[in-house]
Amino acid sequence: MITKIKVYLSARISKDAHEWNDKVCNSLTSPISVFMPQKHNPWNMPHEEFPKEVYDEDIAAMRESHIGLLLPEYGKDCAWEVGWYSNSKKPMIIFIEGQLKWLRDWMVKGGLDYVITNSSKTWLILKKDPILKQKKIIYIEDISQLNEEIIKIYKKHYK
Repeated sequence: MITKIKVYLSARISKDAHEWNDKVCNSLTSPISVFMPQKHNPWNMPHEEFPKEVYDEDIAAMRESHIGLLLPEYGKDCAWEVGWYSNSKKPMIIFIEGQLKWLRDWMVKGGLDYVITNSSKTWLILKKDPILKQKKIIYIEDISQLNEEIIKIYKKHYK
């Protein structure tokens, strides 16, 4: 029996990203728990003023996590987190609906383990991508199925 799957959300923390981040994270239910940096980090403070404790808290949450979940459109800090997960051997998932701008980020694509989308049009584009076609690309009908897919990924990597 799975007790708790710890997911670290790698996503922009700015106010304009909160609605999207909340939509995705609110679709995730037990046994999944999500560390959302926007709830811990000072999202309304200029990044160059962040105290070191913000970095330390996020790194600790990444270390404690089982899985990373990336949401586009993301920033440079999130791209760094993908690299961290790639080196940690913990799986990194990206969930997208129709966002495609991130496809230009070849190093991020290389660091992903799974791509999950609920857009059949996007799924077809992803299957043709020279880097992503080497990854596991999962199509789901609805965001409510994301929870089940994360549980499957957890079981594959930790059981």
